[in-house]
Amino acid sequence: MMEQLFTKKEAAAYLKVSERTVDREISRLRLKVYKVGRCVRIPESSLMQMLGDGGMARVSREKTIRELYED
Repeated sequence: MMEQLFTKKEAAAYLKVSERTVDREISRLRLKVYKVGRCVRIPESSLMQMLGDGGMARVSREKTIRELYED
């Protein structure tokens, strides 16, 4: 059976966050996505993995910020 794919709007509703938050997680490479033409589709397994990894917890945000600004 094929995995369910979400649009950014659907993923945001599923996670109960804003679309901007989904965009940030995609840009930080925490959410794997597929591009179909100009459309972005997010597999359900990517959402589940992000939630299983601690989601968007403060600790992971701080770690990401440190990684971005390390020399």
